[in-house]
Amino acid sequence: MADNPRHLSELLTDGPLKSVLAEADRRRLETVRVRSLLPADEAAHLISAVTNEAGELVLVMDTPAWAARVRYCVARLPNREVKIRVLPRGG
Repeated sequence: MADNPRHLSELLTDGPLKSVLAEADRRRLETVRVRSLLPADEAAHLISAVTNEAGELVLVMDTPAWAARVRYCVARLPNREVKIRVLPRGG
């Protein structure tokens, strides 16, 4: 027989999605922190910031032009290793 349906809130707090929610929150907080360290123009074009398993800070910018500009700001960031990526077209 099939399992009984569970509320989404239960899946997010005690179920299999708990770790996904925790990782999403960690990434959101890290992005907010990095935005606060960047100049306003560059911060507005930052899509995501996350520290990967190797300890590198990976910044995802919305366009190649802003990726180039943010390279001049990496000295403001606490991580020694910073990689800059561009969000692929279409999302």
